[in-house]
Amino acid sequence: MIYTPRIQPPHRLIRRLRGFTLIELLVVIAIIAILAALLLPGLARAKQQAQNVQCISNQKQLMLGWIMYTGDNKGSLAKNGDEGDQPGTTASTADAQWCPGRMDNGAPAGEPTNTAWIKIGQIYPYVNQVGVYRCPADHSTYASGTVYEKGGKGNDRVRSMSMNAWVGPFPSAVSGLLGGEATDYRVYQKDGDMAVPGSANLWIFVDENPYSINDGFLWEQPAGNNNPPTATSWTDVPASYHNNACGISFGDGHAQIRKWTDKNMINTKVDGAAGMPPYTDLRWLLFRTTAHK
Repeated sequence: MIYTPRIQPPHRLIRRLRGFTLIELLVVIAIIAILAALLLPGLARAKQQAQNVQCISNQKQLMLGWIMYTGDNKGSLAKNGDEGDQPGTTASTADAQWCPGRMDNGAPAGEPTNTAWIKIGQIYPYVNQVGVYRCPADHSTYASGTVYEKGGKGNDRVRSMSMNAWVGPFPSAVSGLLGGEATDYRVYQKDGDMAVPGSANLWIFVDENPYSINDGFLWEQPAGNNNPPTATSWTDVPASYHNNACGISFGDGHAQIRKWTDKNMINTKVDGAAGMPPYTDLRWLLFRTTAHK
């Protein structure tokens, strides 16, 4: 018997070779959209978590450098300078401090984006990495005296972290900015001074708001001789880079991501902001900034 292949009628061959129908294509697109909607929030959370981990790591590295400096200097804390206590050039040995240089539009040209200022800081030899001074979630840039909060023109500033103004301030800041409040609240110059409120309860470094940051000296005022502090306005403003939160580290070396709820502080684009009742965030920070004598 001779086998003769069966030839498919043309209309059946065409039916087999046809592509997706419009309905089938729409179903596939809908499935892809649903999967994307399910996956993208998870990817965003994963990215945020990675930034949180990196920020905490940066804070801990700065704290390690700060603690090592203290150990090598007979318990004296690294100095903390405000705008009036800044060296004139990166070659100057005057006004040595934890990290000189201003990040605002009042700084000399090029200063906010020049890593040389970080490298002459007192704790830099112990840290030896310029990248840890900037929060990984800080996307702001700076150009010609203008801050671009979401990035854009210009370059990244070299620092987004500042130090507690009550820790290691220059004498001029104690008698000037801190003023009368320094007679009622504690100023920390030696490691032994941190016994009150305890090193684990005294913050040292914090991410600062891109519109507030200038020197490395983040100043909060308790408001007179009140105990506990009754301030209702921020002086300098912490950042909210991490989904309304920021990195903060403490004298014992631990660090955390602190979530904020004060919308006036979170959304401010100026140096200073009126607090929002019940002032929970402001009071939380003040209780960890200094202590009444």
